[in-house]
Amino acid sequence: MLLTPVWGRDGGVATHVKASAAALARHGLEVHVLAAHVYPSEPIAGVTVHERPGLLKRGTRAAARLGGSTRPRAAVVHLHQLDDPAVVKLTSRSAPVVISAHTYPGCTSGVHYFAPGQECARAHGPGCIPNLLARGCAHTRHPKTLPLKYWNVTRGLAALRLADMVVSHSRTIDRHLASNGLARRAIVPLFPTIPMPAGSPAPAARRVLFAGRLEAPKGVAVLIHAVRELDCELVICGGGRLLEQLRGLTARLAIEDRVRFAGWLEPPELAGELAQASVVAIPSLWPEPFGLVGIEALAVGRPVVASATGGIRDWLADDVGVGVKPGDARELALALERLLSDRDGQLAMGAAGKRLVASRFSAERHVETLLGAYHAARSRWSAARAPGATAARPTTSAG
Repeated sequence: MLLTPVWGRDGGVATHVKASAAALARHGLEVHVLAAHVYPSEPIAGVTVHERPGLLKRGTRAAARLGGSTRPRAAVVHLHQLDDPAVVKLTSRSAPVVISAHTYPGCTSGVHYFAPGQECARAHGPGCIPNLLARGCAHTRHPKTLPLKYWNVTRGLAALRLADMVVSHSRTIDRHLASNGLARRAIVPLFPTIPMPAGSPAPAARRVLFAGRLEAPKGVAVLIHAVRELDCELVICGGGRLLEQLRGLTARLAIEDRVRFAGWLEPPELAGELAQASVVAIPSLWPEPFGLVGIEALAVGRPVVASATGGIRDWLADDVGVGVKPGDARELALALERLLSDRDGQLAMGAAGKRLVASRFSAERHVETLLGAYHAARSRWSAARAPGATAARPTTSAG
């Protein structure tokens, strides 16, 4: 049973939950999903979706939020973006609980960096308070929200410590979990969630593509400054609060005729845009927890130029792309020009990228490791409830 705020394509996490549920169902498992918001989508064989509008209402009793007696029984309960101690305590009475850490659950700001290339490595605690105030890692114009955010992180970590297993998708997030004292951990690789286009369409000449949210940590403004120095087209796929600001930036730099804002795209449309790109850019300022669009670009045979930070380092190798310093427009421009001017290099990196995804980031590999995490969680849960077992749960690490 999967618990998630949203069912449908609504950003990276919701997309992953849907793809993971489908992959588990294809493996022969019966999957039930409890979601606060369910958006219309094609049904998935083997996946039953239950809408629970009150799922996120913390002031309501957990049993009522989950559906009480109408809640499906499960062998494992897997929570996504629902780090709630009350929900964990209730569901763990009848099944082991697994929680996915999709970002940085021990970070008040959520982005876990001080400045581009300066990742935070500290655990959540009182020491975060002076850093939020003095070193700028809050990354917000609304400091009055910080006390509530700090409390929510404290509460969320309490939920993770109650879980039988915490799953992450990169070594970066795994280290973050370890630094916060979470010992029951497993790394489960992600896999491309968009349909791969048939064949290998020839990429357009000198076209750079970005896909993602249009928010400051994504570094799109840095990319636009880099493109000003190049003779190329830039396609920006995605939406967000910085859209008009970024449009204005292209006008001020007099490159609006070379930049196309494609907006938010359905998966098949995004796959087509990726396939038509010469190079895919991921100019993130923050340490991306993984950078899913990177392996989706590799899966369609396109090289990637990306900030060498966070979980991106789990898949960005020299034979599939180029790593650059976060926030450095000049270095980004040089790396992009290097690939845009080397068609043979693009093809070679694209072929290597396909091999990398097939060997390390496939749906089959995802299911295999996820089931391993489920089995480990169930073993710990059963042991804790065996006759004579102590109340304390095991603290050995899975990784």
